Amino acid sequence: MNKKVAPKKDDFFEKVSKGLELSFERMVQSKIEKNQSLVIMRDGKVVIIKASELNKR
Repeated sequence: MNKKVAPKKDDFFEKVSKGLELSFERMVQSKIEKNQSLVIMRDGKVVIIKASELNKR
């Protein structure tokens, strides 16, 4: 009988987490290149900041 071994849930969540982190980094870099702002939530409030400000941290 041929059984496929299912990947562990931890591996899946780790890959998703890395993918989200990479997507965020690419988005910030793109916003910096286009001199655009980001809308984020800080202390429960919606805040608009320049992407270049995130790059400084």
